[in-house]
Amino acid sequence: MSSMLDILTANVRKLDIGTLIALQKLLTERNLSRVAREMGLSQPAMSHTLARLRRIFDDPLLVRDGGGFALTAQGEALRLRLDLALPAMVDLFRTGEFDPERSNAVLKLAITDHAGQVLLPDIAATLRERAPNIRLSVAVIPNRQTDLAYLDADQYDMRIGWLRSLPGAWHRRKLLDDRIVVIGAKDHPDLQDKLTLERFLELDHIGLESERPIYPNLIDSYLAAKGFERHVAMRISHFSIVPTIVAKTRMVAMFPERLANTFLDSIRIADTPLDFPSHDLSLAWHPRVHTSRESIWLRGLIVECARAHRGD
Repeated sequence: MSSMLDILTANVRKLDIGTLIALQKLLTERNLSRVAREMGLSQPAMSHTLARLRRIFDDPLLVRDGGGFALTAQGEALRLRLDLALPAMVDLFRTGEFDPERSNAVLKLAITDHAGQVLLPDIAATLRERAPNIRLSVAVIPNRQTDLAYLDADQYDMRIGWLRSLPGAWHRRKLLDDRIVVIGAKDHPDLQDKLTLERFLELDHIGLESERPIYPNLIDSYLAAKGFERHVAMRISHFSIVPTIVAKTRMVAMFPERLANTFLDSIRIADTPLDFPSHDLSLAWHPRVHTSRESIWLRGLIVECARAHRGD
């Protein structure tokens, strides 16, 4: 009778790195036709590969679900393992140093509008100068994005923002500190540099609207914990338009100071009467790109841009 080790060894011999890459793509993208194109295979050849993988793992791996596919429990477990193992395996076949001037890699970055306005112009300018052929695919996502499965489903390689939650396997590095200030129109009659608590609470505030109950407004939650309530005259879901609104009204808003400093031609800044918690802008990246030379290089560039922004 064959031992379990004999069975595992026999199955390993049936696989190669290309087949594992195809499997990882199938489990991530769940689209047979798209993965076939990416792998340079016909759809029948891709179907044959999937059938062979199902026999090797003795599991369907992907099953029909409406108009697409869903992963089985074993398929999901394999996807997570491949995300961790494949980058190191692929790296075995790479030789020489990474040359950013010649690379044509495509990297996917998710960034909040706050972090995007503070850091993305410098990142983009430096990237164009040093690696003109690298393409950066940028998606602006809200701070309140809490769908961890979406983050972990090969949508992004990296993320920058106020990262309140991340999938457990992701890596993280702090980039910048940022504190909360009050912003208003330059000629706002009631916005003094040093606001009293009473005056602060009476002002007409713009508050961020949240579509998800799981993400309460941070400012209002902090005030409620202290026993206070501000007067919110307007709630808005679009963060970056707030400075434009306060510049033309008598409303004020709580805003990160680093971003507020980019609007000083049309707004003024005042300190808050309460010690609101500061928040840091952080960089996080998926484990599948942890050892990628392109990702390591880009992460270094992002850290360098953040350091320059701090004035280090």
